[in-house]
Amino acid sequence: MYNLDKASNDIAIKLKNELNLDNDNYEIVKYGLYAFFHMILSIIIIGIFGAIFGVFLESLIISFAVAILRKSSGGVHASTELNCIIVGVMISVIPSLILVNIEVNVINTVIFCALAFSIVTFLIYKLAPVDTPNKPIKSQKKIKRLRRVSFITLGIYTILVFVSLYLGIKMESQNLLKYSLCISFGSLWQGLTLTKLGNIVLNIMDSLLINILKMGGN
Repeated sequence: MYNLDKASNDIAIKLKNELNLDNDNYEIVKYGLYAFFHMILSIIIIGIFGAIFGVFLESLIISFAVAILRKSSGGVHASTELNCIIVGVMISVIPSLILVNIEVNVINTVIFCALAFSIVTFLIYKLAPVDTPNKPIKSQKKIKRLRRVSFITLGIYTILVFVSLYLGIKMESQNLLKYSLCISFGSLWQGLTLTKLGNIVLNIMDSLLINILKMGGN
């Protein structure tokens, strides 16, 4: 896989030279480019696997729910770009496969969505934003801004879920109920990545992927 960090750095250097950016703005541009390229590549690969398994839309809904909320709330990362994308595919495609092969009802859907958003709201209030050693967040002003954006994002998700539930009930549509579950699951997963438990789970997945990829390379 082409190194996204190198690609971002090459473009950022060109922009720095052309626009006479200082080092701080150069780092901001570089990080922004990396995040953008990584998100686009992840969505493309998730879309491909989703299409292969017949869960294209469901996989993308989960993926977008995770990615957009993650921008402001932060969370634990896999150790490599490839592992991060593989985990993204697993988290988006596997739950989608389960959803399309089960019959959901209104009561269970409402309970899961309400529980998921209650948990995520609490986790964001207590923990967000979660930074990384490479990108620590020290400014209280920025912390408050990111937490506020996280709550706004979660509020938009809540409206989308409510509308999808309402239309699903009115139209007796299983698909619309399942789309609500996809948004709720994506939000819940992202919330869990803010916690120590989420850190442990992702580290286990990360270690397994590293060992599997090493075995495949031998």
